Amino acid sequence: MLKNILLSLLFLPLLAWSQHTISGTFSPAKNYKIAILYKSTPMQLVYANHANIDSLGHFSIPLAKETEKGLYKLVYASPQEEFNFDVFYTKENVELTFTLDEGVKFTTSENNKLWQSYKKSMSRIQSAIAKFHANPTADKKDFQTLVKLQKQTQLQFETATNAKFVKQFIQANKIYYPSVFEDEETYRQDLKAHYFDHLDFNNEHLLNSDVLVEKALSYVFTYVDFNNATSSYKENIDVLMSKIGNQKAFKSIVLQLLWNEFARDNETVANYITDKYLLELAKAGNKTELVEQLLLVKNTSINTKAPDFTISEGKTLYNLNTNNKYIVVFWSSTCGHCLSELPELHKLVDSSIKVIAIGLEDAPEFWTETIKQFPKFTHVYGDKKWDNEIGNSYNVNSTPSYFVLNKDKIITAKPYDIKAVKQLFVK
Repeated sequence: MLKNILLSLLFLPLLAWSQHTISGTFSPAKNYKIAILYKSTPMQLVYANHANIDSLGHFSIPLAKETEKGLYKLVYASPQEEFNFDVFYTKENVELTFTLDEGVKFTTSENNKLWQSYKKSMSRIQSAIAKFHANPTADKKDFQTLVKLQKQTQLQFETATNAKFVKQFIQANKIYYPSVFEDEETYRQDLKAHYFDHLDFNNEHLLNSDVLVEKALSYVFTYVDFNNATSSYKENIDVLMSKIGNQKAFKSIVLQLLWNEFARDNETVANYITDKYLLELAKAGNKTELVEQLLLVKNTSINTKAPDFTISEGKTLYNLNTNNKYIVVFWSSTCGHCLSELPELHKLVDSSIKVIAIGLEDAPEFWTETIKQFPKFTHVYGDKKWDNEIGNSYNVNSTPSYFVLNKDKIITAKPYDIKAVKQLFVK
């Protein structure tokens, strides 16, 4: 991974460099080889420049004159999603030190020092408020003291950052401060009610960073009534979309991220996002691949009719009418999990359950021998493995994958593993 990054950097065009740099020291030096700077945007990291880290841990990244002000990420190892930290670039030199134990410390750049100090200070106070609410014997006056401290801290940082680039980010993180004591649930509801008071969805710098995206996602996933989670998620998404307003590009980014999360665990909410918001935006933006993916998940969701496919000459899934229940399983003769789970599945087959086993294979040799162990299954050979037409129509990206159908071929369940399958059928 790191080698590939280094090779790709050799072919970048030459740029006009300014006098500004982001430099510093990593310690211990032997653990680090390269520092790569990316512009932080909602959907991707955009390469800015890089520098090797020398034997003493020193690095210095020169910045092109065209480098925009904004929030950047400095990546120091792979995977880059894990090994990075935030850096503000505001047309000034930035110097820092970094260790795994203490993290990053900025020795120059008031914007970075104030932002880092602000986040630490507010995090500590919010943590103290959470501990207060967790203590049933806590003095109510302590709550008011903590809220007062939180409000004063916010004001102090806003004052300290007057005329500084970072102020807009600090203001965007301002929250609700109650004037009287509030129990945990009341405080939570008021935080939710005032969540968008200081979020500016017309601020270009906020829109082009990941800060506003994180705030948007946090609203959807934090303020959830888990007794009625699906409805709660839908309501939160509707509120968020109304607050974002006409920022279609930003709205599309947030919706895609939300859809990616819900497509794994809650198809109902994922399809709600598709139908009410995202499909229309994807079509308007000519995002063909996204449209296909949205419809693929929607068309293979629980309570939808399973895609038809050919089982053998003259016989398709829809032709079958001999059983009340069907299990369609995608597997492979080279998949260890499959070979351990399929014998258990084979035991479930009876007069009411028919199993159609689709082997996703690169070549038929192992498959031809292996299926002899499962004579009760109806077997279908799936050539081209991950490019198999049937597997693609069912949005299969791992094996084994199970689909339980009723007699009308409606998908009634998509069990994660054989244990979940058995819970559906074994009394």
